[in-house]
Amino acid sequence: MIIFYILGYAIIAGFFIIERYVRKGKDTKNMSRTESDKGSTTLISIVMGIAFILIFISPVLDYFKIGGIYIVWVRCFGVLLGAGGLVIRYAAFSTLGRFFTRILREAENHELVTNGIYKYIRHPGYLSDIMIFIGASMAMGNLICIIVILISFVIAYTYRIKAEEKMLIGIFGEKYVQYQKTSKKLIPFIY
Repeated sequence: MIIFYILGYAIIAGFFIIERYVRKGKDTKNMSRTESDKGSTTLISIVMGIAFILIFISPVLDYFKIGGIYIVWVRCFGVLLGAGGLVIRYAAFSTLGRFFTRILREAENHELVTNGIYKYIRHPGYLSDIMIFIGASMAMGNLICIIVILISFVIAYTYRIKAEEKMLIGIFGEKYVQYQKTSKKLIPFIY
C-alpha cells in the first residue's frame, strides 16, 4: 500500500506546483483581506492546514491501525479523483489568468470570465481543491482523514462560494445573475 501513500503525496505536491508556477501576476498571490472576503480565506486556510496535517500523518495512523481503509478500489478512486482535480485546477488557473486570486476582492479592470471551464462551472478552482484533498485522503486510505476533510471542505467552500457570489453580483450585477442561470456552481450539468 506504500504506492498509494506516494501517489497521495504526489497529488498534494501537484497542488503546490500549480500554485507556484501557474498563477499569473503579482496580485494573484496577494493575501490582503477585504470586506468581501467575510473571513472565508482564513476559514479555508485553517481547513487546508488541517487537511495537510491529516494527509501527512495518515501513514502513522494506519501503522497504529486507527481508521485505516484497506480497500484498493477506494484508494485507486482517490488517486483518479485527485489527479482529475489537478487537471481542473490547471484549467481554471490558465483560463482565469490574473483574476485567479487567493482572496475575494475586485481586481483592477475586473472582467467576468465565462469561457473555457467557466462556461460550465462558476467555481472550478474550489471544485479542484475539494477533489484534490478528498482524492489525496482517499489515496492515503484513512477513514478519519476522509471524513474530516470531506465535511470541513464542504462547509468552508459552501461559505466561500456564498461570499464570492455576493461579491460578484455586486461587481457585475445582472451580467453575473445571467451567468448563474447558464452555469453550475461546482458540478457541470448538476449543481
